Amino acid sequence: MKRVLFRSMVWAILLTLVGCRGTDVNEPDGKPAPEAKVTELEVAVEAGLRWLRDHQSANGSWDIDGFTAQCDQEGRSGQCDGVGMDPFDTGATGLALLAFLANDHAHERGSYSETVKRGLKYLTSVQDTDGCFGSRRGHFMYNHAIATLAMAEDFGISKSPLFKKRAQAGIDFLIQAQNPGSAWRYKVQPGDNDSSITGWAVLALKVGKLAGLEVPMNSFS
Repeated sequence: MKRVLFRSMVWAILLTLVGCRGTDVNEPDGKPAPEAKVTELEVAVEAGLRWLRDHQSANGSWDIDGFTAQCDQEGRSGQCDGVGMDPFDTGATGLALLAFLANDHAHERGSYSETVKRGLKYLTSVQDTDGCFGSRRGHFMYNHAIATLAMAEDFGISKSPLFKKRAQAGIDFLIQAQNPGSAWRYKVQPGDNDSSITGWAVLALKVGKLAGLEVPMNSFS
């Protein structure tokens, strides 16, 4: 994924994922501050979220090789670099949504709720009848696992039924794609395993389990 995800989006996502809710509550001498201060990290996180919001496509996705079309919209100037390659819009959209969700913005809460809702609706629009998110080209399991993780995380936060069936269908497809008694690779039950995609898959299943979705325990063993 590192070769295909564009640099600007990656940095924005990383900043927002690691910056969840940090505050400096002490004065330099160690005494409690009269009120919590906004840290530099929180400022950077908010800037990252704004960048992601501003570069979301009209269809709700984050277009991995076309996001620069948003650079000159609504009075913004300048051109971002670091465009990526198709067909990873689904995975990039999932990663962007995780940045908002990590900072307590879901489709029904937070100041970026509409951004999150549009992103989730995009993911549902590219989910097939088997529950797979995105096309089945190349190493498509990255796209699917990350999108499933985002859908499950939103359901875990909101408990809204709006996207529950879609999240469950994503979980079900992950389980279907698992090598019997083993792990995951880039396609459905290819016979061999890969540690990076397995990490994303297990994380999606774990979040789904914590959110209350149906996840069989033997999928973790």
